[in-house]
Amino acid sequence: MITKEQWIEIENDLTGMFASVKFQYGEHEISVSRERVGEGKYELMVYVDGSIKGAWHMPDKEGFLPVIKDVWRTRKKAIYSPQKKAKIIKDLGKRLTKEVYPELDKTIVYYSPDFTTAKSLVRQYKKLEGITLIKPEDGFNG
Repeated sequence: MITKEQWIEIENDLTGMFASVKFQYGEHEISVSRERVGEGKYELMVYVDGSIKGAWHMPDKEGFLPVIKDVWRTRKKAIYSPQKKAKIIKDLGKRLTKEVYPELDKTIVYYSPDFTTAKSLVRQYKKLEGITLIKPEDGFNG
């Protein structure tokens, strides 16, 4: 069980440039570290058992790990953009659009291993039952 004071310390650690924290969640080791993702842009990346795999992004793909739903960020994307939907409705009319494009309002759910802020990661992880902090052996957290 992680205490309130430990969560505050974890959040403070993750805001730093060389952030690195490890958790045990069920049978998986969850590693979080700040990494460069673009020019001058850094994000917190979440590794499960030391890996990030492509099959883990989509819940309906073979090889999807159920733990991903808890430790990665849930993302949603509409199949059609609002502009594209408006154009289709304008061209076909509402009634015909529903017949031709039955999935017009459908969204795709996928998971992403990146968190932009430490606060959002900690907020999600606080809700997890049975998550524990793995202390570094040498006392250095980086």
